[in-house]
Amino acid sequence: MAAAETSEAILLRRARFGESSYVLVWLSPVRGKIRTTARGTARRDSKLRGQLDLFYHAEIQFAAGRQTDLHALRELKLLGTWEGLRGNYARLLAASYFAELCDLLSEPGHAAPELFDLLRRALGHLCENDPSRRSVEFFERETCRVMGFGHAGNALGAIEAHAGRIPANRRRLAGMVG
Repeated sequence: MAAAETSEAILLRRARFGESSYVLVWLSPVRGKIRTTARGTARRDSKLRGQLDLFYHAEIQFAAGRQTDLHALRELKLLGTWEGLRGNYARLLAASYFAELCDLLSEPGHAAPELFDLLRRALGHLCENDPSRRSVEFFERETCRVMGFGHAGNALGAIEAHAGRIPANRRRLAGMVG
């Protein structure tokens, strides 16, 4: 059995894996993007049930995969849930866009402390404030800065040039914030 590693992380994406498990994609300051399996967590009697929602901030313990970047989630200590996002569609949509952007631009195994901190601060801001065009564009500019690619006043264009696409939620969000 592989030695367990521990990292602070924010849950970016969750997908069903079989009938009772999930594949979870986390953003960590030390490991960048971390993909884990959470076996049996979709069952009603799972000890992790209710602790694996999008944007949750946690300290996770996982066993590294031997031949793949898919690791086994062992334990989780919830650090924050960003409850202020849950009752407001615009806030949830902005958080979803920010998480999708972080997922698109981060790499497994590559430290991303500034990107992690940017996402953590953005989620905290969204808990208290509705998204605005200014806040969305600020997140995009700062994402370009921390990822190390220039934007020459067009962060969205730089993101598209670097990643090959813009997350779909950006169009819906732009319709809400102007």
